Amino acid sequence: MQTADDLQRAARTAAGISHSDGAQWTRKAITEAGPRRAALPLAAVTAAMVAAAAGCGDSAEGEHAVRTSLCGIHIKAATLAPLLPPGKRVSLTPDTPVPDAITTCEVAVDKKVVLSVERERREPGAAARDIAVDRLSAHDPQSAAARTIAYTDAAAVSITRCTAQDVVKEDISTVIRVFEPGHKDESALKNLITEYTAALRKSSPCEVKSG
Repeated sequence: MQTADDLQRAARTAAGISHSDGAQWTRKAITEAGPRRAALPLAAVTAAMVAAAAGCGDSAEGEHAVRTSLCGIHIKAATLAPLLPPGKRVSLTPDTPVPDAITTCEVAVDKKVVLSVERERREPGAAARDIAVDRLSAHDPQSAAARTIAYTDAAAVSITRCTAQDVVKEDISTVIRVFEPGHKDESALKNLITEYTAALRKSSPCEVKSG
């Protein structure tokens, strides 16, 4: 188990991150130093934890943990960190409840789910704001990226459109939700959904037509 000093060094150098069995990592309890000092160990643990998502438990150490994976999509650990609360153990559970259609990931701190990501393939014409309002009961969500993103302080939705000639015509929705005791933060959620969606689109997620 790493000490608090170990985690500080890991966060500063993006190296020295280790993991325990499964896809769980431990960290020392946050001290009374306050949120600013707590951010460094949190980022270090987040970097190690989310690296397990793509491979259902595979880990990344050292420099490879600077850019991490959440449901198979690479993001910066620092983008996720502001939404996570203090705690001793962080874990991530990936799942595919509907093969080739729905992919989910749940991030837990001390066994409490604080954030979830869900990607779903759906019929073309989906609207991010409609999903946020109708499905997530979001009140007056903000919009970004030509209205392909909608977000509040606790939920965010994006739409990736598959329109090329050689792919199946469909939309891919991404829904990110924050649950207590996770930190509700409109700006942080906008940053996360924006970075996540940009990385998703670069990953060529659209299904190529068969034949």
